[in-house]
Amino acid sequence: MKVSIKTRIWLTVFSIVAVFTLFLMFFFPLQQEKYFLKNYNLEIENLAKTVALGVKIAMTEQNFEGVQTAVDFAKADKRMRFVALVQNDIGAEGVVLNIYCENYPWVPAGTLSDSLIVKQAPFDGGDLKGNVVIGFTTDEITKNMKDIRLTALLVSLVVFAFGILIGFWLARTISKPVLALRDAAIKVGSGDFSPRVKAGTKDEIGELSNAFNKMVTDLAAAEEKVKKAQDQLVQQEKMASLGQLTAGIAHEIQNPLNFVNNFSELSVELLDELEQEKDPETIRSIIGDLKVNVDKIQHHGKRADNIVKGMLMHSRAGGTEKQKADLNLLIEEFLNLAYLGMRSTDTSFNCTVEKHFDPELKPFDMQPQELSRVFLNLFNNSFYAIHEKSVSEKSQNRNFSPHVTVSTKKAGASILITIKDNGPGIPDDVRDKIFNPFFTTKPTGKGTGLGLSMSYDIIVKGHGGNIKVDSEAGKFTEFTIELPHAS
Repeated sequence: MKVSIKTRIWLTVFSIVAVFTLFLMFFFPLQQEKYFLKNYNLEIENLAKTVALGVKIAMTEQNFEGVQTAVDFAKADKRMRFVALVQNDIGAEGVVLNIYCENYPWVPAGTLSDSLIVKQAPFDGGDLKGNVVIGFTTDEITKNMKDIRLTALLVSLVVFAFGILIGFWLARTISKPVLALRDAAIKVGSGDFSPRVKAGTKDEIGELSNAFNKMVTDLAAAEEKVKKAQDQLVQQEKMASLGQLTAGIAHEIQNPLNFVNNFSELSVELLDELEQEKDPETIRSIIGDLKVNVDKIQHHGKRADNIVKGMLMHSRAGGTEKQKADLNLLIEEFLNLAYLGMRSTDTSFNCTVEKHFDPELKPFDMQPQELSRVFLNLFNNSFYAIHEKSVSEKSQNRNFSPHVTVSTKKAGASILITIKDNGPGIPDDVRDKIFNPFFTTKPTGKGTGLGLSMSYDIIVKGHGGNIKVDSEAGKFTEFTIELPHAS
């Protein structure tokens, strides 16, 4: 069972106070009673010895009035109950010679009684020998002990109450800032760097609070720096992947531009012919050709425009707004761009690309800019992997046919996207690390290790989907993306 620090402090103080209270209530009065009884017994013994000495002197001098004087000395004490002279001569042992204060029955010395203490002292009067037996009441001790017990009880209650108050105060004083530190630490651990702990005292707890506040401030500053650095790295990753496509995209744009230029030149020539032609039938034919040329110019112009828009969309830092888009077209566009990008780095590279797009898949709400980064990253990785394997296989004079398969499929409330290549695969010992930030299997300068990490965040956190990998070293790698259809 978990016990809070407040409870432990309170229980500790309570235990100390309880022990001290029990000491005051029981042990202290008991010790006082023993002390009083010891002194009382000693006092009675001394009195008995004094009376015995007086009796001895009086009897030695045959002065019986002296005996009375010695007894009267003892009778002067109000606590006395009786004085007895007991003869102990041979043949007369235990014979009571005289009893004074006869209203109280006498008892022999050594008799146990709660209300009476009996002591004796020997005397030797020459011809007469015996003991002086004195009995004293214990009423005074009983009264004193009652007073002591009552006083101890009152003091114990006061000490107990005061101790409990101190315990609560200590528990609150110590536990309150500690609990505040705990709550603040939990929030900081969850990523909230706003909590601060008030340092109400100048002791060690206050110093701890100040140190905690400074630590949180430093953590917040460090977190901000890390976030900015990560944002910059992510943007660099985007631009790096875009840079890989520059040559391919330039080639892709050049084709429609060539068509635009060619059809524009043809249109100019047709316009010149149109100015000189007077035959209506020929004029209609030229106008028809001009319309065809203009349509082609418009078609290839839009094609170039879409390529440029895709580049701009991929290079922007934002792009989390959802809009309806055709997933099949988006995948095909960036599949082609990635393939052209790889071809631009190695013109001898060829790959069989197999596409299986679900025709029933309709446009739905998504973040096309973010998803384009995912697809471009995965396609770049696939083409890079099969290119490296192709180079390796050729160097060993082995046949290898690069192959990439891309498919989409609507499965209930989800959409499944698979991207599979027959590259070198991913080793088992690193497969669980590929989605970690900054982890890469590529050589230095070939990758930042942020592509798959960024893709994971976009799919899982941005779209509420899932991404997983299946691979066999030396044979294939297959990424499967699952997107909620309503995302």
